[in-house]
Amino acid sequence: MSRTAQDIYLQIKAGKTKYIEEVHCPKLLEVMCSSGRITDFCAQILISDTTFYTWCREHELLREIYAVSKIFARELWEKEGEELKTKTCMPGVIDHEFDHWRMIGWSRFGISKNSRIKLNLDPNGNPSQHYSQLLKQASEGEFTAAEIKQLMEAVNVGLSTHQVIELQKEIDQLRLDLAVMADNANGNNSSTNKGIAQKD
Repeated sequence: MSRTAQDIYLQIKAGKTKYIEEVHCPKLLEVMCSSGRITDFCAQILISDTTFYTWCREHELLREIYAVSKIFARELWEKEGEELKTKTCMPGVIDHEFDHWRMIGWSRFGISKNSRIKLNLDPNGNPSQHYSQLLKQASEGEFTAAEIKQLMEAVNVGLSTHQVIELQKEIDQLRLDLAVMADNANGNNSSTNKGIAQKD
């Protein structure tokens, strides 16, 4: 029985879905081996994709199962392509099945120079953390060489800005410390001056 909008609303209102390893790990494999869509998994258990990626960061087993399930989804897509390559169409007839298959490859697996890049980054992290998170995602085969180059260049700009801000904070603190030391050396510290005045 399909859920109504009211059912979904009430379930979400009742409370955020909690991660349960024994439920969600098998469910993820099941969904990815059938539809191959992470959006399908999220819709079925009523979580956002942000929540899903947070779960993946926090739970090593789910992260590994997601990596393996993407292989299954990709393999299903590849097999469909094998079947389509032998199909013939009349001259001038558009092969919509092939176009759809190719579009799935673009959207799910990044098999296109014009595909959208999906990032698995902590939105609250700093540029240094984003840099390491991008390297980890790249090591898992998420990006092409051109994509990782563009991403690293973008993060480098943020990283440089972040480092300048941190350096400025240190400089400001040093200036404050020097000002305090100068005040003490110039006789503004009454406890220090008292001893000097008695000696004179």
